[in-house]
Amino acid sequence: MSERSEAQPFRSIWGYLDTVPHKVGWVDAGGVSTRYLESGRPDGPVVVLLHGTAGSLENFCANYGPLGEEHRVIGIDMLGCGYTDKPDRPYLIGDYAAHVLDVLDVLAVDRAALVGVSLGSWVAARLAHDAPDRVAALTMIAPAGIIVDAEAEKQFGADVRRRRTNAAQTPTWESVSEAMGRLMLDPADLIDDLVATRLRIYQQPEMVAAMGHLLAFIGAGQELSHDEWREIAQPTLVIAAVSASNMFLDNARALGRVLPNGTVVELEGCDHWAQFERADAFNALASEFLRSVAEAPVA
Repeated sequence: MSERSEAQPFRSIWGYLDTVPHKVGWVDAGGVSTRYLESGRPDGPVVVLLHGTAGSLENFCANYGPLGEEHRVIGIDMLGCGYTDKPDRPYLIGDYAAHVLDVLDVLAVDRAALVGVSLGSWVAARLAHDAPDRVAALTMIAPAGIIVDAEAEKQFGADVRRRRTNAAQTPTWESVSEAMGRLMLDPADLIDDLVATRLRIYQQPEMVAAMGHLLAFIGAGQELSHDEWREIAQPTLVIAAVSASNMFLDNARALGRVLPNGTVVELEGCDHWAQFERADAFNALASEFLRSVAEAPVA
């Protein structure tokens, strides 16, 4: 566990949410009991937050308050993740996307802007392509679902599978810390509370079997084709984490070339979790982008 000092004060998930009005609950989304957190303006444009591989809604703890100043913000534990039900079957990208649609339906949301990290961005893109009438805009952090370097994709997928599987089979502070270790540019940003939350989730008995289902999309040919990316017409904000030279930076730049309404913004001082590592900068960028989408006339 990390040591604290005056220069590095204690940080927690609750420290981001303790003054943010919100509720946490469960809904039946297509037969799947789904945990969600809702904050912000009940009458505002809806923003749905989609976490990364085997993550949870706490991944956006630093964003609910700022984004909720103008929007109705909904974060979910995606299919099989967090404290959402874990059906005994493999989950492919279409399954994750269908579950998000079920959540929108049960919460009576006709149309929403989607903010996704990594796997969440991939699911958001699939949903934007396949159900364009339900998706107003996309914000993509550590964007996935586009293949730029097939070998890098293969190596990254194998590493994710190894780390996440080990953490589910042997859930300890060390194994979970290793599983999350590539998320942050600065190791100090992997705060104890994030590790502890993920550890509790991975200690659920059903996670041993569920992890294999959660990772079924890896290497399964689930990416969007370049033609499909070109067909995504919604306004899209793509975050390019320029301090981390990896395949996700390459993905962000590739999306800038293929998305017809994509805007790539470079952000320094972060790696996979720009929404947490550079929370103030990200919240300002995302709020401005979402405001412009909400104010634009519907085609």
